[in-house]
Amino acid sequence: PYSNASYAQVVPGQNQECLLQGLKQIFEYIGGVPKRIWFDNLSAAVTSIHRNGKRTLTELFQKFALHYNFQYEFCNPNSGHEKGHVENKVGYIRRNFFVPVPVIPDIEEYNRTLLYRCNQNMDRTHYRKGKSIQEWFKEDKKAFGRLPKTSFDVYRLERAKADKYGKVRYAKNLYSTSPEFAQKEGWLQITYNRVIVLNDEYDIVMEHPRLYGEGLESMKWIPYLELMARQPRSLQNLAFYKELADPWKEYLAYTTEKKKAIRLLAQMLKQEEDLSTATEALTQTLQNGCHDPDSILTTWYRLTGQIPEPVEISVPSELSQKVVFEVNLERYDKLLGG
Repeated sequence: PYSNASYAQVVPGQNQECLLQGLKQIFEYIGGVPKRIWFDNLSAAVTSIHRNGKRTLTELFQKFALHYNFQYEFCNPNSGHEKGHVENKVGYIRRNFFVPVPVIPDIEEYNRTLLYRCNQNMDRTHYRKGKSIQEWFKEDKKAFGRLPKTSFDVYRLERAKADKYGKVRYAKNLYSTSPEFAQKEGWLQITYNRVIVLNDEYDIVMEHPRLYGEGLESMKWIPYLELMARQPRSLQNLAFYKELADPWKEYLAYTTEKKKAIRLLAQMLKQEEDLSTATEALTQTLQNGCHDPDSILTTWYRLTGQIPEPVEISVPSELSQKVVFEVNLERYDKLLGG
């Protein structure tokens, strides 16, 4: 309130990870931490409010506050007048930064730009104090605490067990692992934008973008392709087959080397999850009159830059003269007894 400075971040949901990730990004951008921060009673920080006014806080929020060394205070429930300046600032941010409603293809890049825009917006004159907001904010920053030497990794761990298909459930959504992980227990490392499946040794089994919604599924097919290669006849009945580009559907339908072709596809997708390059390799190979998986793989290596392009070699003039050798076949007749 002293300087009227403000920063905003866009996050995909109101949960612990989103709240703390947004705060962390602001702290790191401004280069310090306010020593005292007021919060509303959002469930991402407060699990319950007792009759005496005390609050039970989420464990992750408490760890975050200790790491960045700030004192937290909470407004009283249903007391909007206690934070009127914040409510007014929310309206200002909405009107000036989110009208019209933006399209955000990359939330991380958008948030970096948003912090910069908030900073630029502080060049305007303070509505009451005469000098620019930026000047008053410099005074605010003198009271900040230092950033810790190490950044806080915003995530939490939860136990999870995979079903018979090797899929784990979190927040009413499904995430794939691998056939080998079916019916096994492990850990979910949950960030604001990722769900990472770990085994009991904390090795990464699979990593997914975090899904927001209900009844959704994130499926990574690569670990399952080896299993498909053992039973290629069932491939057309799987959802993976329906997601393939048409050239791959046609090729897998008529090729006599289905097992090898599926393993080839798995090999390419391990290095580049996007199917576009693999499809281009298939198309070019077929156009050149080749149909075997090895030729497709060679084309894919060339397209991905893993095989150097052949260069034209200039032959020196002293080597350009052709020498004709004559073979005396009578020697072979004698050798063979002819």
